[in-house]
Amino acid sequence: IRRPLLLRTNVSDASKSMVVECEAPLFIYDGATFSHANVNLHSHADSLICSAEVKKHQDNGDILDLSTRCNAADNLVDMSLGWLNEGKSRGCLNATSSFGKNSQGVTYAHVVVKPSDLTIGDKTWLVKSSDIHYTPKHIDIREFTIAHDRQHIIVNGTASASKSDSLHIDLNGIDVRYVLDLVNFHSVDFDGSASGKALIVAPFGDMSAHADLTVRDFLFERGRMGVLSANVNWNKQESQIDIDAIANDGDDARTIIKGYVSPKRDYIDLGIQADSTHIDFMHSFTESFISEIDGRAVGKVRLAGPLSTINLTGQLVVNGSAMISPLNCRYTLDNDTVTFVPDEIELKNAVIRDAYGNAGYVNGFIHHKHLTRLSYDLEVAADNLLAYDIRSFGDDTFYGTVFADGTVGIHGRSGYLRMDIDVTPRHGSTFVYNASTNDQISNQEFIKWNDVTSLIPNSSSLIPNSSSDMFINFNINCTPEATIRLLMDSRTNDYITMQGNGMLRATYYNKGAFNLFGTYTLAHGTYGITIQNIIKKNFTFREGGTFVFGGNPYDATLNLQAIHTVNGVSLADLNVGNSFTNNTIKVNCLMNIGGIARNPQVSFDLDMPTVSSDEKQMIRSVLNSEDELNQQVVYLLGIGRFYPTGTNNSASREQSETSLAMQSLLSGTISSQISSVLNTVIKNDNWNFGANISTGDEGWNNAEYEGTVNGRLLNNRLLINGQFGYRDNVNTANTNFIGDFDIRYLLMPNGNLALKVYNQTNDRYFTKSSLNTQGVGIIMKKDFRSIIDLFGK
Repeated sequence: IRRPLLLRTNVSDASKSMVVECEAPLFIYDGATFSHANVNLHSHADSLICSAEVKKHQDNGDILDLSTRCNAADNLVDMSLGWLNEGKSRGCLNATSSFGKNSQGVTYAHVVVKPSDLTIGDKTWLVKSSDIHYTPKHIDIREFTIAHDRQHIIVNGTASASKSDSLHIDLNGIDVRYVLDLVNFHSVDFDGSASGKALIVAPFGDMSAHADLTVRDFLFERGRMGVLSANVNWNKQESQIDIDAIANDGDDARTIIKGYVSPKRDYIDLGIQADSTHIDFMHSFTESFISEIDGRAVGKVRLAGPLSTINLTGQLVVNGSAMISPLNCRYTLDNDTVTFVPDEIELKNAVIRDAYGNAGYVNGFIHHKHLTRLSYDLEVAADNLLAYDIRSFGDDTFYGTVFADGTVGIHGRSGYLRMDIDVTPRHGSTFVYNASTNDQISNQEFIKWNDVTSLIPNSSSLIPNSSSDMFINFNINCTPEATIRLLMDSRTNDYITMQGNGMLRATYYNKGAFNLFGTYTLAHGTYGITIQNIIKKNFTFREGGTFVFGGNPYDATLNLQAIHTVNGVSLADLNVGNSFTNNTIKVNCLMNIGGIARNPQVSFDLDMPTVSSDEKQMIRSVLNSEDELNQQVVYLLGIGRFYPTGTNNSASREQSETSLAMQSLLSGTISSQISSVLNTVIKNDNWNFGANISTGDEGWNNAEYEGTVNGRLLNNRLLINGQFGYRDNVNTANTNFIGDFDIRYLLMPNGNLALKVYNQTNDRYFTKSSLNTQGVGIIMKKDFRSIIDLFGK
């Protein structure tokens, strides 16, 4: 007794009555804990009324409410027994019992079971009327029936010490899970629909028992096993239930089960032989990080131990597949051995393959405490393995396809996950992030810079349960084989696409900070921006631009330069001099991006690669202020011409300039639309195609028509950039054909050693002697801090 017990009694000899009331707040009986026990006994003359209520605390944390009420008089007892196990079962069994002695003077009891209702799970069962006759060591039962629709349990026969008496039990469609819940067996999970017959002979003497059962939709640990046919016998020498069973799934999947269950010793020992057995049951051990498992297994395992500390041992050779839904990757297992040892499941050099046949190797353990309290420590060695494959944003802010070399450590338990990632992305890897938002930080003419906070991964998309703790440590060796794309404006579909090098280290905690360290150096990239929602222009990033991260990604230092080339730009609009009146040149519009990520600083500049330094100086003398320079860049990008300068503003000149500007705007719009259509039709992250139509100083009369292409082949080792087209009304003897190209082959994947071949068309007005400039050579890059570093290996 753990708390004081209160007992009240009152006995009256005059009225021949007695009242006994007992309250027990908390006590333990036979190892079980009870609380809120109340017993009331009222006796008057020849009648007795008794009621009792008690709460029993189950080992699994459930509370079982029990209550009974009896009225006794003239050797008759009306009894009502009720129970409530919240969420599992409840009911009330009603019966009337009469007591007496037969002609031989033997005490007997005759119990008439009245119709009653029982609810187990979500089903209501009917207890039908039946008779039970009792004398010491002799029970006669007639049609004791519990039924629900076509499901039933029917007990008939006589239980005595004689071998000529027996009880017959008929089962049809009984839910195995309900039965196990009633007897509070939760050491291992079985389920199915059981039918069959059982026979118990001489239960009060030399008892023997036998049952033939068929369990349809048999499940072990929620894994399908097919139809179980079981032969069950009572082993009186060992006081145990012997089981000999076989489960067939109809498609050559067979599982043989032999062993016993000992209620006396509270012990189970089942040998399980798998012959192409479905491995769905393994999902219960891996559901925290694997969404589904499908496959077959061959081997032997043993389910054994005290019922409270059960374990699984043995080996299975597995063929199948597993789906990891957060990664959207399905991996196949081919003759992989899974070893079960006490409290652990071991994977040793298990080979997994992705949808493309690339391999990964898994080592480690899934830990458990008697098939509960799961945890895991796994190491995956990837060899160009598909590690992430989601093809659209959906509800997230990113998607991508990532192939990787390296290792991934996965460690966790319920409510905790830690991943240690050390990988190198491989060819075909693309990561796309939606950096667009309605909140605008700053506006630099037509360029919209979005809130950098949107670049931080959304923790809700990484882990479904926000109450769990998730830690990720990244070491990523970025190479130009991987492509990163940022969606800068979802309305105009403007993207930054880039490839580069860098060793990045990051730490992430879903309830804390995201920190990023390292330098990402651009090898090549493009930025497609839309001007005033009409004209789309592609900027190409110059090699060597950097993102320098020192912790908070908001504070990353930017040092980038992007170029957009405008062809056929007339110099007449600048009024530099008569010698430039008929000249058209290529102009590179430069966009310099500096500052930090939370507040980028943007400036513009111009470069004219086909003219001499003296001629550049003459042109720049006209653009003598930053505002003038910015205005000319915007006008070049939008219209494709210089903004007219000078004092000659006659009506005819203004009309001519307006007409040329409109023609140039129209040609730029057409070029933009053609480029958009080409890249829509040819959906390949390794190739970009475009068109460029530039009107000259005579409008369409001396226009240039060009097609542009840049792409990557041979695992991003062969880089191709080209411009091919035709010029109208060519002045001087230069050819009408435009054929500029730059081909680079990376001898080393990081680009530190490369071969380069190029051809560049010379400006047709300023160069008379040569139509083209060609070149071939070797490019070598090396970072160094001293002369020794420079010339060392």
